[in-house]
Amino acid sequence: LQKYVNITLTKIAYGGIFDHVGGGFSRYSVDDKWHVPHFEKMLYDNAQLVSIYSDAYLATKNPLYKQVVFDTLDFVERELTNSDGTFYSSLDADSINKKGDLEEGAFYVWTKEELKELLDEDYQLFSDYYSINDYGFWEHDNFVLIRKDSEEIITKKHRITSKDLKDKIKRWKYLLLEEREKRNRPRLDDKILTSWNALMIKGYMDAFRVFNEDRFLKAALKNAQFIIFKQSKDDGGLYHNYKNGKSTINGYLEDYATTIEAFISIYENILDEKWLIHSRNLTNYTLDHFFNEESKMFYFTSNQDPALVSRTIEYRDNVIPSSNSIRAKNLFKLSHLYGNSAYETISVTMLHNMLG
Repeated sequence: LQKYVNITLTKIAYGGIFDHVGGGFSRYSVDDKWHVPHFEKMLYDNAQLVSIYSDAYLATKNPLYKQVVFDTLDFVERELTNSDGTFYSSLDADSINKKGDLEEGAFYVWTKEELKELLDEDYQLFSDYYSINDYGFWEHDNFVLIRKDSEEIITKKHRITSKDLKDKIKRWKYLLLEEREKRNRPRLDDKILTSWNALMIKGYMDAFRVFNEDRFLKAALKNAQFIIFKQSKDDGGLYHNYKNGKSTINGYLEDYATTIEAFISIYENILDEKWLIHSRNLTNYTLDHFFNEESKMFYFTSNQDPALVSRTIEYRDNVIPSSNSIRAKNLFKLSHLYGNSAYETISVTMLHNMLG
């Protein structure tokens, strides 16, 4: 099983779905080698991938995974983080190309001529490392950078040391990022969603747990403070959306589930009890306003929201795990942390509801 996971994570990290110049992941690939992505970058994807690559590094000590985490968080800090510590939702796939037209991927692709001019004597090594050949070709003379071989293979083939190669890669990224910044940027979706921000808090905390970088903890805490002071309602609930200084839309179950999970993660890492107390208070709020006493599951919407034909119960995973699955895990953890048997009973019942 670990071999399967490692192959998958390595191929994704090698693929064009990962931005080898600026860090971060696109939403999905349109081919079977993770090469050509739909170039839109979503906060929730990058948050969850930071978590999984951090844990993968903890299990394997594979330096590739560490590099992916650091590069992705550099991207989040540079392109998806506001000065107040909040995280924007996404970057569009399209941007204005050299002809003045809106084109998918225009910001991210390269021609041979551009690369030869930028890299000069390093072009041959670069083209082997990032597949500026048939393997990395996309369309219209454009290449999407993709790796095929490990650094060990490249160093042996080109008879250079590992340190020299790493130094060159660092220089290449700097050169290409500087050149790319001259292009028209993809459009930014600057709305701030509580649930997606909470996922990013969890990503930062997982990275902090594994790599012990203070800046990761600071980013997580700054955003968590935002949720407490800006996204909390007077009655103890949460808002879903924040934009232009205004908090709007009554929170959905996913906002509570992900926020509670993020706050528990902060507590587990720094043992500041206030985050555990916030988690418990939000949990009790969901029991008052989202809980179905009959099924022991949680509705997606609050009983304070306008009445609908029916209130749905989300139990299937989508681009993020289902809100009920996160809730079940949260309740199980809190049952142990607080010695609360009622939390455990609900959690176990929720799990049994899904069997079969």
